[in-house]
Amino acid sequence: MVRLTWLVLAVVLLLGGIYLLVLRASEWLAYLVAGVGAGIGLALIGSLIHDALAGQRPRSDR
Repeated sequence: MVRLTWLVLAVVLLLGGIYLLVLRASEWLAYLVAGVGAGIGLALIGSLIHDALAGQRPRSDR
């Protein structure tokens, strides 16, 4: 559920930054918003790849 929330936030920020670029509202702000959204999205993808490659670890009963 947490990753889904981060994914939604990343998509909203990325699309918001692109929208600001289209409107030419404030160029530096548009790149900042889109960059933060893209960064969160890439971090999320990296986290999913890490979890997929790490596999299952045996749990200790301690």
